[in-house]
Amino acid sequence: MLLITFERASIGKQPPVTTVFAVFTKRLETKTGIVNQELALRTISDVVIDGVMVIPNGSTVIGHIVEVANKGKESQQSILAVVIDKAVLESGREVSLQAIIAAVAAPQDSALTSDPTYGMMHSNEPKMVGSGPNGSARAGELSASSKADSTATVGTARINGEMRKGLRLDVESNGAIGFSGLTLSWRLDAPPPVSVFSSKNKEIRLEAGTQVLLRMAPPRYVGN
Repeated sequence: MLLITFERASIGKQPPVTTVFAVFTKRLETKTGIVNQELALRTISDVVIDGVMVIPNGSTVIGHIVEVANKGKESQQSILAVVIDKAVLESGREVSLQAIIAAVAAPQDSALTSDPTYGMMHSNEPKMVGSGPNGSARAGELSASSKADSTATVGTARINGEMRKGLRLDVESNGAIGFSGLTLSWRLDAPPPVSVFSSKNKEIRLEAGTQVLLRMAPPRYVGN
């Protein structure tokens, strides 16, 4: 389990900051995005402050779009500006956040047709057989109990879930990694902090699975 701990800053130094890794759960893009549209991330590390688990791995981080534009007559570049609002734990408890997206990393190509694991399993699908009433095998057909577990698609997801846990980011990462022409900056002059993606390309697209490094002030619970 990846554990991110909070470190106190000395007096006179930078304010205390904690970090958490997350991934986008669905695509975020300028083409369809609108102001106030919600965005969602899933944490893939824990946030522990003073020995207390504040945001467990698997929590949902919620934010929203505050500015969006595609490059064109009215804008010299594509812009996608977002604010991170809160984390929602599996228990339903909410944690208020003052956070920026410090870095993003493009996910691996998720298309099944380009996945070598899928290609191998798909070629063997006709060999995945189920048993008939008399125990005989029926080529190309799976038993009801095994259909959900034995298709190439599900099998690929299961294998990749175990094999592709590596992060392309670390706690020192900054900016956009693996995105052509994409830059990341921040507006910190007044709360809440705003993370701004900009590009000279016609649009900005952050696919589901994009890795994210969040930097934030020490989180606090909302309500009791």
